Order: sequence, then C-alpha cells, then structure tokens
Amino acid sequence: MGSSGNQRDVREMVNAHLFPVLGLVGTVCAVSAAISLASIGGQAARWNRCYDTGVTYLLESRPQLKQHANAIAANFCNGGAPVGKKSGAS
Repeated sequence: MGSSGNQRDVREMVNAHLFPVLGLVGTVCAVSAAISLASIGGQAARWNRCYDTGVTYLLESRPQLKQHANAIAANFCNGGAPVGKKSGAS
C-alpha cells in the first residue's frame, strides 16, 4: 500500500511540473529558431546588395550585356567567376 501512495506522489509531481518544463522547452526552441532566421536574413541582405551592385555595375560598364546582366550578377553572387574579357557573353 505504501508503494501506491508513493506512485501517486510522483504522478502528482510530474503533472505539476510538466507544463512549466514544456513551456521552457518551447521557449528555448523558439529562441533557437529566431537566432537561426536572423543569420539567414543577414545572408539574404548581403546577397541582395551584391546582386543590386552587380546589375548596376554591368549596366553602366558593359551595356552590351544588358540582356544577360541579371544572370551574370546572380552567378557572381552565388560564387561564380566574374565576367572577363574572354568569358563574357556576346
């Protein structure tokens, strides 16, 4: 009989602490996701600056590449080689 009362005490303790513990776990997960999204947002902002600068540069300095400027800028910002004298689109 003593063991049944002990099990009830343990069950009551688990029930009493379950909601706050799950709340804490959920909060930690939400903060972790927010931190991850912040770094992704920073990378996206840098890529957008690179792309905008690349398109502007290509349109001003190489007007003959106007129809390819978007693709060339995206390629460069994704780590591709810059357009040189021999590798430029015609």
